[in-house]
Amino acid sequence: MYQVLARKWRPQVFDAVVGQDAVTRTLRNALASGRVAHAYLFTGPRGVGKTTTARLLAKALACTARTTEPEACGKCPSCLDFVSGAPVDVLEIDAASNNGVEEIRTLRENVKYSPARGRFKVYIVDEVHMLSGPAFNAFLKTLEEPPPHVVFILATTDPKKIPATVLSRCQRFDFRPIPAELLTRQLTDILTQEGVAFDAAALPLLVRAAEGSLRDALSLLDAAIAYGEGRLDEGSVARLLGASSPVQVRALAAALLGRDSAAALEAIDRAARQGEDLEGYCRDVVEMLRRLLVIKVAPASPPAELTPAEAQELAAVAEPATVDDLVYLLRVLLESQAEMRGSPYPRVELEVGAIRAARRPQVQALDALINRVEEAERRLRAGGSGVVPARPQSTQANLLGADPRAAGPSGGAPAAPAAPAAPPRPAWPPQGASAPPRRTESDEPPPRELAPERGRGPGAAPAAPSGDLSEAWQRVVAAVLARKALLGSVLQHAMPVAVRDGALAVSMVASGFHKEMLADRANRDLINQAIEQHVAGARRMELSAEAAPGAGALAHPTVQAALAAFGGEVVAVRPRIPDEPAPQEGDGQ
Repeated sequence: MYQVLARKWRPQVFDAVVGQDAVTRTLRNALASGRVAHAYLFTGPRGVGKTTTARLLAKALACTARTTEPEACGKCPSCLDFVSGAPVDVLEIDAASNNGVEEIRTLRENVKYSPARGRFKVYIVDEVHMLSGPAFNAFLKTLEEPPPHVVFILATTDPKKIPATVLSRCQRFDFRPIPAELLTRQLTDILTQEGVAFDAAALPLLVRAAEGSLRDALSLLDAAIAYGEGRLDEGSVARLLGASSPVQVRALAAALLGRDSAAALEAIDRAARQGEDLEGYCRDVVEMLRRLLVIKVAPASPPAELTPAEAQELAAVAEPATVDDLVYLLRVLLESQAEMRGSPYPRVELEVGAIRAARRPQVQALDALINRVEEAERRLRAGGSGVVPARPQSTQANLLGADPRAAGPSGGAPAAPAAPAAPPRPAWPPQGASAPPRRTESDEPPPRELAPERGRGPGAAPAAPSGDLSEAWQRVVAAVLARKALLGSVLQHAMPVAVRDGALAVSMVASGFHKEMLADRANRDLINQAIEQHVAGARRMELSAEAAPGAGALAHPTVQAALAAFGGEVVAVRPRIPDEPAPQEGDGQ
């Protein structure tokens, strides 16, 4: 009959116990020196060697030929009983099914009898935390002062449930989960001696699924060999464990790290066509990114489930990524995984999350942003033509697309900009702002000769509207504001151009929100009613194809530098109210 690998490869000596060197060394030294305690407590997770070590200790204590050696001889009648599987002087008790007071009373009666062959009678009580409270109380006296020929070995996976009175009567040993490196080495040795062909990349999948338990790893190895028809490969192990294919997991992680949205969607599509569970697929990608983050932040302390070779491979993958990138990816995928659980379209949730992760913003250091802003300021001071402007107001005029102000003939004071017959004033003041006081003829600057007007190119700003049209437009804006404030605030960004064929043409820098507002039928009807009431010869509004107000500002190098530095967008451009001249000495305040 076939014997499973977990039983076939159970250690027969202390040196063969994997990953518990501190425990086995202490027990070997105690056996060699004769300092054997009357009660031991072995604690730790499943499958790490508690029962195996208890049997090795019992075998050494029962050996009649052993003197000062820590290991049993393996040849005396007592040792041969262990080989046959029926040791006379070693009794194993399952506390889960023998947890009452009556069973403890029977044990107390039996400990009086001497061993049949060996020098000690050993009781191995497995899952001792399952004993009832009265059973523990009945066990205390025998556990504290057993007969000289009796040794108790208690084993448990949950020491917190054991009363402190029992813990204080035992010599405790804590068994640790077996490191991934040792598990991989042990599986490799067993497969080699069993003559099973295997793919080295398949072993990490078994090791991670075993979670530090050698017994679990060997049980999974048995199943994987049977599934692969005598061969062990990465794909078959992944399918057996219900895990995502490591190739697909690495493909999606690489696409996200490389900011490649198309490759990320292709990886998700391949995983879906191959029948992968997308939620599990997302979970495996999250786990891989977590390992990359741990290795990136603490390269000297890689995750315990990784072998050194895997840690080096993941370190190379994480090298070009930043910690902020990995944290962002983890956050996005964790949110996507939570959304997938309750969504009728889990694939869409994963795809949206993958695109968000691949299109993540570039992380820039604060110092770099400050340097770029300072560079933008230097370019602003130098101006587009290399001439340093005399006043900041000139720069603002450039940003709004108007002609630069020329220096006046006396003292270099800026002259007033050329304008139509109407006095210089803002075409449409912001909501709530008071209009500047009108200047008298004595306050007007001396007239200057204007340069001949050049033809406007396709990118130039439109000519300023006449005074009557501008005032009529202000009445339209006020009427709309009175009925719908949000729509009126949108119209404040527009400038009237001309009345053509019964339509008032206006130009503006329109964002997506503005366009949606103006495209709404109810909003357009409201605007057309106000236009028909206040603008002579016009019955409706049309957006002009000419350049919008402030179009020159959008192409200005300073604006472009600011947009590039902060990754923003221009929502609207509003005109600037001209500054009032500083009062001269002697003028009234």
